[in-house]
Amino acid sequence: MSEFREQPDPGADQTGAGISYSTWQDRQLAVLLTRTGQLLRELREANSAAGRDDGLFRELGRVTALLEIREAELRKLADQETALHSDARYWQAQADTLANELEQQTPIEADLQDAHQRLQEEVARLSAVEKDYTAENRQLSSRADTSDYEAAALRRLVTELQSSLSWKITAPLRFLTKPLFRALGQKPTPQNGPQESARASASIPQHEGTVDVSVSSPPPGKRFANLEALLPELRDAQSIAVIPCAIPFSSTLNQRPISCARYLADRGTTVLYVAWQWSPEEEVPHAWEEVYPRVFHLPLYAFQQNIDSIASATHAKGSYVCTLPSPGLVEVVRPLRAAGYHIHYDIMDDWEEFHRGGEAPWFSAAVEREMVILADTVTAVSGKLAQKFDHLRSDIAVVRNGYQPAALACEQFIAAHTPLARPKIVGYFGHFSDAWFDWDTVIYAAQKLPNVEFELIGWGVSEPTRLRLSQLPNVRLPGIVPQNQLHRYAKNWWAGMIPFQPSAVSAAVDPLKIYEYLHLGLNTVVTGISGIANYPLVRFAEDRESFVAVLKKLPDRPGEKSLAEAAEFLKACVWEERFAKLNSMLSEPAGLAFLYAR
Repeated sequence: MSEFREQPDPGADQTGAGISYSTWQDRQLAVLLTRTGQLLRELREANSAAGRDDGLFRELGRVTALLEIREAELRKLADQETALHSDARYWQAQADTLANELEQQTPIEADLQDAHQRLQEEVARLSAVEKDYTAENRQLSSRADTSDYEAAALRRLVTELQSSLSWKITAPLRFLTKPLFRALGQKPTPQNGPQESARASASIPQHEGTVDVSVSSPPPGKRFANLEALLPELRDAQSIAVIPCAIPFSSTLNQRPISCARYLADRGTTVLYVAWQWSPEEEVPHAWEEVYPRVFHLPLYAFQQNIDSIASATHAKGSYVCTLPSPGLVEVVRPLRAAGYHIHYDIMDDWEEFHRGGEAPWFSAAVEREMVILADTVTAVSGKLAQKFDHLRSDIAVVRNGYQPAALACEQFIAAHTPLARPKIVGYFGHFSDAWFDWDTVIYAAQKLPNVEFELIGWGVSEPTRLRLSQLPNVRLPGIVPQNQLHRYAKNWWAGMIPFQPSAVSAAVDPLKIYEYLHLGLNTVVTGISGIANYPLVRFAEDRESFVAVLKKLPDRPGEKSLAEAAEFLKACVWEERFAKLNSMLSEPAGLAFLYAR
């Protein structure tokens, strides 16, 4: 057994001075096998000579078998060891490569850390500057608000002074001294004249009203060549009201200013209805005509340019109902108040939110605040709008929108009393705008309710939206329908809908069409306009899923109890009731002028 050697280190490298552990094992196993073979031969020879020793022979055979098994296991372990050494060499090479790469990237990481540190320092510096600017901006805004308030108060005092008897008595003295003042300096010109204010105008949202947007031909009435020809009508009027509006007058429309003009004219007031213009050259249909008994149609620019003549020709009680707080329409307050006009501001929409959404670029928050302060009385169509300005004055009255039953040309609750059509129809009429109409909810509902038809009457559907709707077989677009013909469609509807996107604009809206839906006797599903959620027959939905869920739960027709509640509710919703409150406010004294005899 001299061949056996001391066991080497199992981790020795084959390429080193010694041998590997697996090679040593192989050699020792070979020595054992050789020695065992020798012993077997010697035993066989001994057995032949001295007789067979079966026990010993069997034992040696068992040992031989065990040695062969051990040899196989050792060879398998040797193969595994070889594979492990190969993997170890591979990963060592990978580690060396990564180490080299890390050594190369160390300078880059240092540069990045330096740049990051410099960026953090710059952000901190800019944050400090932003805080300083924010604080300064708050101070300037506070000063501006204070200045706006003081300026409005001073203007109001000046106009009230000009309306006083003492101012009128001293008019001859001022006339005699006028040359002296001309010598001292030029009279300043207004900064927001009609030309400038109109150039600042670009768009006025028209998100409410019925769907007949064409200007109908007025009944035969008086026609005038210009303002001079119209002045005798003003001098003979028992009372005068000036009402500007974003659209021309049409007796078929349910717009609030148009309805107000009809209401006042029906009660004997001569109304100057001022139609908006984008430029002096824009033609206003039926300009200088009597478009309704005692309602005369004036272009905006002509009204602003002739405001002094209109004011001086007014010998009766006058009212100015401003519905658009544009700079030019606020500027005319001074001469009208000097003539004794009652100044009223009717807040119809959240103009600031429209402006923020890209509409009404003429809007100025300072100008609207000035109008709120200057006005003798103020109304708003919703509680949200009244709350918005309650920090300026606490006497803003909420006068909601309404409707004219006769304009619908049908009996009340005609839809509720008509047998339900199949398939069921959900309808809408009015103006469509991607800015506030919730097309996603309507399209989602049409997809989820393929057995329900959606009938959308009106105008303003954009081409991209029209393309989306063309993929839905259960959506119909009949187009524009005159207001007195709407009942022919709506009587077959299962329900009405007002799907508006949730926004500050929607929260402040009091939609005209809801009163018409109720008159027709339609259950109505509403989104976005939480202010009407508690109206009779109205179901409010928070999102498109609940919109579909509410539709699924609607009864075929409203019950008689629900209709009775709607009928009682609608009594106060007609324009006559709404404007009775506004008219009583217009009868209040105008500023301090009531202290003086005329």
